[in-house]
Amino acid sequence: MAHTSPSAYEANERLPEPPREPLSILIADEHAAFRAGIKAALEADGFDLVGEAAGAASAVAAAVRLRPDICLVDAALPGNGLNAVSAIARRSPATTIVVLAASSNSAGVLAAFERGASGYLLKETMPGELAKTLRAAHLGEPALSRAMVPALIDHVRRRPQRRLILAGSPVELTGREWDVAELLRDGLTTLEIAERLALSPVTVRRHAASMVRKLGTPDREAAVRVLKLSGSQSR
Repeated sequence: MAHTSPSAYEANERLPEPPREPLSILIADEHAAFRAGIKAALEADGFDLVGEAAGAASAVAAAVRLRPDICLVDAALPGNGLNAVSAIARRSPATTIVVLAASSNSAGVLAAFERGASGYLLKETMPGELAKTLRAAHLGEPALSRAMVPALIDHVRRRPQRRLILAGSPVELTGREWDVAELLRDGLTTLEIAERLALSPVTVRRHAASMVRKLGTPDREAAVRVLKLSGSQSR
């Protein structure tokens, strides 16, 4: 019997996958032993560790200098991990930022995403799952530990909206818009509000602008006057 050559399709099926381009990564965590463990696990999975940092200021400086594909930032990083996230997102916008935390904190998750993070994972995440999740995050998929999802959904559902009655018509503000509005009414500046709410100044300005637009006022000052004069009720 004549030998039948395999089809081109069958031959292609046996070809090995092309090697993946290694993703460069910066690890920012106070503890050298933890950094070493993450480094070993990710390098074994094909990542290229380009830098380490033990504090917020050094993490931002390294990210700006090295422009890594991914930056892992400890939520409890000395010098304020969330501030580091904001600065890295602003100064190295092509870097995917993923926050690592020792425990689940739904408010911290929201703050991290608002400041520019693309993921929030527990430190107990298994190495193989961490590598897979980081690659997905770099491609634009949200990275969130499954254990955090129920608490996060509950937190979002519980965030109240507030209804202002203006000239007989209701105006609804989101929970975060109302947070910003109340602090503006108390006389705080954008930077002070950002610090109080653990947000970036850009995010505070965005919420303030949305609040001003909903109230139909020309600027913040006019909006604050309306808030001081109006009655409100929770929805």
